[in-house]
Amino acid sequence: MKQLGSIVVVWVVCVASTAWAACERPRATFEVPDGRTASTEHMAAAQQEIAAFADSVADYLRCLHGELGQKSIGKSEEEKAQLNQTYATAYQELAQQATGLAICFNEQLELFRTSGGGSELRAADCSDHIAAAANHSFATPSTEELIIEASGHRFELPSGSWRFLLARNATPQPCNQGADRCFYRAVVVLNESSDVLECTGEITYEGTDIAGNVKTQAKALVLERSTRIVAASLAKDDVNASVFDAECTPRPKLPELGTPANCKYEVVKPVAIGDYYPPESRAAGEEGPVTVEFTVAGKPSHPTDVRAVASSLYPALDEAAVRAVSDMIMSSNCPNSRYRLRLTFRLE
Repeated sequence: MKQLGSIVVVWVVCVASTAWAACERPRATFEVPDGRTASTEHMAAAQQEIAAFADSVADYLRCLHGELGQKSIGKSEEEKAQLNQTYATAYQELAQQATGLAICFNEQLELFRTSGGGSELRAADCSDHIAAAANHSFATPSTEELIIEASGHRFELPSGSWRFLLARNATPQPCNQGADRCFYRAVVVLNESSDVLECTGEITYEGTDIAGNVKTQAKALVLERSTRIVAASLAKDDVNASVFDAECTPRPKLPELGTPANCKYEVVKPVAIGDYYPPESRAAGEEGPVTVEFTVAGKPSHPTDVRAVASSLYPALDEAAVRAVSDMIMSSNCPNSRYRLRLTFRLE
């Protein structure tokens, strides 16, 4: 089976000083499959197409950014502001489309995993996801346009490599709606391996961030072949970051369940994962995936012996995932078989 992982889109724009040719706008010439009817091959092909489209959009953003820099030379502040607005309009629509398609694919991937898929290629309706991305604030960590402030190290693993960098938004933004201006800074981990990484990131300031911390530190899981912000904070625009770092270790892979390949389960009555999101976890900014293992009796019923076997790194989220799965109604064609399901708690 080909590697099927959720897609995370973070727009990281690398500033360069070279001359730029006319930027060619990429087009999405594919559709996201309906996960309930698609095959593994359909989902794998869509994953590759979306990743390639996101890469082409990132290249387009870099091209526009470089072209903007060239055209801004010798311009007044007012003319630069007008140019910025023109280019922002040009790339925001594409960035929002790529983000919406990635979110749509991730949703269909969860449906594929829970339903077992099928053999018929049908297109999912991603219009709501794209529309939601269009209305989404790009000041949030998941989709904010960032520039690379400093590059970290690359580390090799048997299954690939991972690296980290320090990024920030291109221009200061209001500090919590106050008069001061702040930079949003983030330690970003780019996982190019087939391992799930347990990461800790930190930023140390020449001064403090707006919360009064000299150092901000956080932990997060970075899924296989994905990109994720591990640690982030706001600091006034005259406060520089002096040190940044990330430490990641591969998570040991879970042992095989031993459930025959022809055994499938079906979620007869799903639940809304957001309803189980602990308020304290939302307030603390905790998010991430939890892998839950459970037994399905056969006929429609609640699963039993539900356990979190791969933690989100946050106990409250792990417990919430167990409650959510326990409240589902499931059936199986192989009575009393064990299965696994990965639930992801994600802040909007």
